[in-house]
Amino acid sequence: MRRRKFILALGAALLTGGMVVPVSAQTTKIARVGILLDDSAAPTPLWNECLERLRLLGWERGRNLIIEARYTESRPELFASAAAELVALSPDVIVAPNSQAVEAAMTQTASVPIVMLNVADPVGAGFIKSLANPGSNVTGSTNQLKDVIAKHHQLLLEIRPGLERLGQIFTPSNAGSALGLQENIVAMRELGVALVPIPLDQPTDLEAASAILARERPQALLVHVTPSVRNLAEIAKLAVAHRLPSVAAYKVMAQGGLLMSYGPDRVESWRRAAIYIDKLLRGESPSNLPVEQPTKFELVINIKTATALGLTIPPTLLARADEVIE
Repeated sequence: MRRRKFILALGAALLTGGMVVPVSAQTTKIARVGILLDDSAAPTPLWNECLERLRLLGWERGRNLIIEARYTESRPELFASAAAELVALSPDVIVAPNSQAVEAAMTQTASVPIVMLNVADPVGAGFIKSLANPGSNVTGSTNQLKDVIAKHHQLLLEIRPGLERLGQIFTPSNAGSALGLQENIVAMRELGVALVPIPLDQPTDLEAASAILARERPQALLVHVTPSVRNLAEIAKLAVAHRLPSVAAYKVMAQGGLLMSYGPDRVESWRRAAIYIDKLLRGESPSNLPVEQPTKFELVINIKTATALGLTIPPTLLARADEVIE
């Protein structure tokens, strides 16, 4: 039994910077953690990764950890009420896995610590003062997507040389997505590329998006999918129907039928979120916990989609891919 406790404590130490904390000392508090999730119909694998890492750190559901989840069911208008319900439960920490969730939680509380994930520009969105010193009740990680746009452009150039018009699907009701669009317009202009905004707040907006693509005739498509727009297969079909090579940030998007994805490893970001939750539950202040940037990025290429588009992926590009979907 002593050996098992030591092994668990050592594992926790590796996740908390080397300080061994006895497991027995971690079980004296009953913690309540709230989270704003999108879909109540199915478990969230990434959230489960976070819970498993919390278990290794000494926080286990049914023993010393209570999870309060609220769901928006892909309806952005529900973020505010879901956040209000969570705050009313007096959680010790709130997990907000996108810009809409962070914004909604911040409108409801300035005191409950908020752990954010998948936020492109938390400083620009007004969530924190700086990455090094958040200065608010928000901390966590950024997905650094504002810095990934140049890489997306480079990848699309390898597929479609001479690219001059690029469409971007974005979510107007998502602060990070709307801000990212404006930043991308500026970045693309500096590269000599016109960026065509394609708003998509709901899956029902796909018909309007298709009309914009037909009218504006971009040569490729950048997709920023937020929790409000989850039907990746339909978006992938839209890109193929308009003969557009597409790129997005996360691997799940290429797996869902887009041509390529390049961006941070989301599994690792959710595991790291558990470390923030643990520190906050132990009394650290969110305003003093620096926001992390991703260190691992993945390139995924979907050959099935390339075939549907009639494209041949350059061998040099395939050689750089972390995963190729046949």
